[in-house]
Amino acid sequence: MTKTKLIAVIFTANLVFLISCGPAAEDRKAMHARAKVFQDSIANSIRSTIAEAEMPAQMPANTATVAPTPTAPAK
Repeated sequence: MTKTKLIAVIFTANLVFLISCGPAAEDRKAMHARAKVFQDSIANSIRSTIAEAEMPAQMPANTATVAPTPTAPAK
């Protein structure tokens, strides 16, 4: 065989191998279902983070329990 024929045969064999080794239809359906669950999880996480950020900040009801900072006596 000449060099160009050998390269063509190897290229064709690799192409056939790659095409025939793709996922089956059932595997693709399961793969898409898992991807949708993953995307929905991310979307829910983002929504909850945005909702939490939009809520007004809660101030503590009893501020008297906070200890004042001590001051040093003047010398």
